[in-house]
Amino acid sequence: MKKQLSILAVLVGASLNAQAAQSPFFTITEVGQGYGVGISADNSVLALKLKNDAGSFFSSAPFSDFLVDRFRFDQNCILSGDVCDAFWKDNANFGYQWRRDFLDASSQRDNLGLSGNETDGLVVAMGPDNGTYVGYKASKNAVNGLANSRTGFAVINNGNQVALDGSYLVNGTNVLSSATSVAQISGSQYLVTGTAATGKNRKVTTDEYKECYSGDDDSFGDYRYCPGVDTQAAFWLVDNGAATLFQPSNYYDDDTNMVQTASALQAAKLKDGSWVAVGYSATDEEYAEHSLDLAAYWTLDPAGKTVGATKAIPLSDGKPDDSDASLRGSWASGVNANGYVIGNQRYGTNKGQNRPVEMFVFNLNSPTSNAAVPLKNSPINGANSEAAAINDHNMVVGWRDSRHQTQPVSGGTNRMQEAFLLNAANGSNWYLNDLICGLNDAGSKSCSQNGAYYHIAYASGISADGTIAATAYRYASETDLNNRSNATVVSVKLSPDSLNYEGIASDRVVANAPVVNQTGQDGDGGGGGGGSLFWLTLLGLPFAWLRRRG
Repeated sequence: MKKQLSILAVLVGASLNAQAAQSPFFTITEVGQGYGVGISADNSVLALKLKNDAGSFFSSAPFSDFLVDRFRFDQNCILSGDVCDAFWKDNANFGYQWRRDFLDASSQRDNLGLSGNETDGLVVAMGPDNGTYVGYKASKNAVNGLANSRTGFAVINNGNQVALDGSYLVNGTNVLSSATSVAQISGSQYLVTGTAATGKNRKVTTDEYKECYSGDDDSFGDYRYCPGVDTQAAFWLVDNGAATLFQPSNYYDDDTNMVQTASALQAAKLKDGSWVAVGYSATDEEYAEHSLDLAAYWTLDPAGKTVGATKAIPLSDGKPDDSDASLRGSWASGVNANGYVIGNQRYGTNKGQNRPVEMFVFNLNSPTSNAAVPLKNSPINGANSEAAAINDHNMVVGWRDSRHQTQPVSGGTNRMQEAFLLNAANGSNWYLNDLICGLNDAGSKSCSQNGAYYHIAYASGISADGTIAATAYRYASETDLNNRSNATVVSVKLSPDSLNYEGIASDRVVANAPVVNQTGQDGDGGGGGGGSLFWLTLLGLPFAWLRRRG
């Protein structure tokens, strides 16, 4: 109690007296030109460089359009008809070219820092260090000449790629698998999560598979049917160069009349020593002869290579279904050792003239309670928010509609996104763009770092010590930032101030508050505002875990 009171006293004094220069809470380090998509436990940032922007076509994060993530493809282009046509037809930068590259087995993404692309192996998630990672690789016409094959792989301690095959092989070739995360169990044993085709009901010879991966000369495929074969959540125990597959015995709802899909997106060891994985699984509802997906979780026994029953995460909006005013899909994207699960729900009908994605927080310690939706309708009805990652200090990162995007979505544009930081335990949240600013010697707002100005758009990973991997738009001047012009997309690492609260000078503590709003934007109740005691206290106390103790 004395330590907590001491911290609060320092914060109060700082709020009342600080007028001098203040450093930003997060310091920006550029990784390269591209999209930051994750971070390892040792703070190595994983980043991708994209050839095409298919995300704009699907109104989703531009770097997250992996074919096996079914929740990305359960709806058509939702922009106006003219805009959708412009994205889909002969346009070298958007949906058409992305589809063409897929059919031709041309790489659409390259890793930055780690060598690799979709042909020789694209890394999609990091492990404890930059030498342990997982991903997938593509090969042209590997299955009956119909389309590209995708096969997951793992690399442990800079070793060779370990193939992560599924149970469905055609002519000895894996049909479809992909890895999503990797965690160390102990010693040489690692647990990899992902998805893999099963061939249970829909096989590579069915129309759904052909419509997804082959299509016709006009449409080049129908994304509503992707991936075209039944997939199930997959787990691989990787040990000394060998991978053993084990999968759930059921979906949340089994129905043989439709394409069924499921995937595990992350696994974690809870404090009681048990393992749990989160992701999504098929429901008994369908859209275009394809199951809708529901956020789910599984208990695991890695040593015994067994998976418990598929359990749904309870949402206040219920299960996704094909009725009016319903969810189109939901998925859990992360879990931590404390039992907090983060995820997202996508609406299938308009809400405030938008079909939003809303992030949620679920507590495995209260499994019958509905997940909370802390950013729901903030700042306006139908606002978007998406959670991407959580660490063991319950800090969540993701992205949401930029605070100045207060109008309904128009037919020709998507809303600009802005990265956020959120405390899963109490819902307190901040825009990261507030936390990269400080004050200069004159006490005026200063948001420049590295001689440039940044808009932090997507935060996709957070390590144990609070270091964040993100994507930013870099501008050469404050004028360009205000006008949103001449931007360069860069991957960045955001390193938190690691000073000890105890005994530090009062003019340094306020540096850890959202002193000012991002240049050219108005704050709102969700995370803007000045350097008042209210914001200082909200920000300071949840971040006490970041400080090194003397």
